[in-house]
Amino acid sequence: KDFSTRVRSADPPSRATMQYFTPQEMAGGVRYGGKCKVGNWNENATLDEIRAQEYLAKKQAGTLKTDQYNRRMAKALAPVSLTPPSDSERSIRFGDVVMLANVASGAAVAADVEDADPRPGELSCAVSASAYPSPVARNTWSFEKFIPRASAYLTPTWDDDLVRYGQKVKIVLNTAAGAIAGCPPDDESGGDGVNRLRSYTKSTTRFAKRSRFCEVSVSASDSYECVFEILTPDPTKRLVSEGVPVASGAPVVIRHCNTNQCLAVPGHSSANDFGDELEVAGHTASGAGNAYVMQGLATGKPSSMTTKAPGDINTFVIVAGER
Repeated sequence: KDFSTRVRSADPPSRATMQYFTPQEMAGGVRYGGKCKVGNWNENATLDEIRAQEYLAKKQAGTLKTDQYNRRMAKALAPVSLTPPSDSERSIRFGDVVMLANVASGAAVAADVEDADPRPGELSCAVSASAYPSPVARNTWSFEKFIPRASAYLTPTWDDDLVRYGQKVKIVLNTAAGAIAGCPPDDESGGDGVNRLRSYTKSTTRFAKRSRFCEVSVSASDSYECVFEILTPDPTKRLVSEGVPVASGAPVVIRHCNTNQCLAVPGHSSANDFGDELEVAGHTASGAGNAYVMQGLATGKPSSMTTKAPGDINTFVIVAGER
């Protein structure tokens, strides 16, 4: 009995109980690597050679993470020339490359096409306000004319290419910024290859992450949620300014037609790959003045004369090039 017990104890352990690594390797000790001939040193040395070969292959093909990041930054921060005004009035025209600078923060509206919405079918990316002073691919935009339906006969339209106060437009991201990450080709998604500024009605699944206001993004799909209206900041002058061409450097308010909220930079910052940038949301900031509004309604003033003026976070300046 004693002899059989000794024989069984001398048998090699089963495969399930064999240890292929030393306790130091299992604990993650930094002093033990492939060059230390302890444990399964031959396998460690082979794996080091394979990793070195994979690194050299990725470096030669340009698929390293650093290479991808450098290409992304070079594309997003590529210098862009702003379109200079074509007349002495410095009027903005459809198709002109401009910047949208916020008056309160001094930051310009920018997009990050690589920061795509992970939800399926969204085809949108993040929008923020960047303090980057120079015009680049990610912070330059252009205006596209909105063509209403034939039944919308009350919507004012003009035949020329001037951007006017009271006109409904679409704000298009510069094509130099590239396509939204994960967006299928145009022939598969049914889009036109244009990325437009878009806002949504605030809900439990759609809201600005910091301020909890209406979400604003850049979308590859075209809908009425991409339509905005250019207004003057002073509500008492909106009636008389309707149809007046918008000049470069003039303060404007960009109101979303679907939610009736103005584009705003509330001041909430968040970190992204470009640094700390401000959040862009849909929210009309206006102070108190209910007594003034009720008094105007009682005396028969039109609603445009009694509307409270939006705050500085809603005021933007359209920056164009120099002549």
